[in-house]
Amino acid sequence: MPTFITFNIYLFYGLVFFSIGCVVVFRNFKYSQLSISPTLWALALFGFSHAFHEWSELYVILFNDEIYSGYETIIEWLRLIKLSLSFAGLTVFAWLLFGISDRLSAKFGQLAIAVIVASYTLGMFFFSSGYYLPADTFGEAAMYTRWLLGFGSASLAGIGIALYGYELKQGNHNYGHYFIATGLGLFIYGVLAGLVPTDFHHSVPVLRTLAGGLILITLYRALKIFDIEKELATEAKLKRAIEADKYKAIGHLAMGVAHEINNPLASSTLALDLLERQLTLPHGQQEEYLSRARLGIGRASIISKELLAYARPDSGLFEFVDGKELVSGAMQLLSHKAHQYQVKISCESGLKIYGQKVKLEELLINLLNNAMDASEQGGLIELTLRSDEDKVYLQVEDSGEGMDKQTLGRATELFYSTKPIGKGTGLGLAICEQILSAHHGEMVIDSNKGSGTRVSIIIRKEVS
Repeated sequence: MPTFITFNIYLFYGLVFFSIGCVVVFRNFKYSQLSISPTLWALALFGFSHAFHEWSELYVILFNDEIYSGYETIIEWLRLIKLSLSFAGLTVFAWLLFGISDRLSAKFGQLAIAVIVASYTLGMFFFSSGYYLPADTFGEAAMYTRWLLGFGSASLAGIGIALYGYELKQGNHNYGHYFIATGLGLFIYGVLAGLVPTDFHHSVPVLRTLAGGLILITLYRALKIFDIEKELATEAKLKRAIEADKYKAIGHLAMGVAHEINNPLASSTLALDLLERQLTLPHGQQEEYLSRARLGIGRASIISKELLAYARPDSGLFEFVDGKELVSGAMQLLSHKAHQYQVKISCESGLKIYGQKVKLEELLINLLNNAMDASEQGGLIELTLRSDEDKVYLQVEDSGEGMDKQTLGRATELFYSTKPIGKGTGLGLAICEQILSAHHGEMVIDSNKGSGTRVSIIIRKEVS
């Protein structure tokens, strides 16, 4: 075979197995729930050691004529040791793989591996009984190594990982078929590397490279699940943090709402007491007390309904929400806090927003709450809600201290907050971004140190 072709075949041959090692090493298995993850280091060891073996074989093939004849025996010993060590990682992987299962078949798998290792050890003891060995004896030892460690370990590892993939499929995990395909690739490679001699045909190294490529691709797709697991775990943590932040906000709102409800209820109770004691009053004055009672109870009812609507889990239903009702609901829930500031509201009449009412209200509450926290008592907060033909524009501007460029750059970062400990979680603006993402909107924050902050929201308007 021409040198150029031989060089490229062995170059890619080693590169495939080196990539297999990289696929494993560059995965973060720390939070993985898959039982196979503690065994994969051995598969990576096999990949790297086998790549080193094939690349060093390439050197021997290319420069065989230049090797000093006195080093031939040492070279043959090194080639045999490299071959043994390269398959040793696969043997360890197969052993560990069967060790993660309590099934009887797994015990038989480990027994088969033990028999292979014992047979190989005895065979190598026989072959190494003398230091200077004939060249054909080295060839026989290499063939013996390929039969036992190559075919034996690769086929058992292939069977083991295929069985693991089958168990995953039985558990309704769709990615199990990738592990099955990886097992098939390992078995095919075991046949080609262990039972078929390299000099049988010039296509053998090519076929081994293709089998290695099958292992690489299917293993990469199988281990992609670790990335998916990590993303799902991060999303679950974020969701729990957001829910916890919302419940905390509901707690703060509930404390404020309790005071707000107490005042109209006390007024209503007083009006009813007066009415009960003074039933002899003129009809007009009785109507006045009844009207006062209805007003107070109605006020408490509105605040309670707004709090319940805010606390209710989101239904995901999109509908046309009246802009003034949205602002009114948010202000009702923040009324215990809003009276300490000058809140100037400008809302376009008849404005409709297509979205989730509870989420849009949560968005507005977060923005107003941040504006109040940033402003001193009595400070001016401006809320503007307007629209054009295509979009709805919401703007909240406070009169606080504003933010420098560094703080502004991290404003929407998860868990980043400049508020004192216990006063904020750093999730407010992150939640706003999440809500806007669901509504295909965008948020722009303008702020300078000493001149307040303006948050501008743009949401596309959908026409019914």
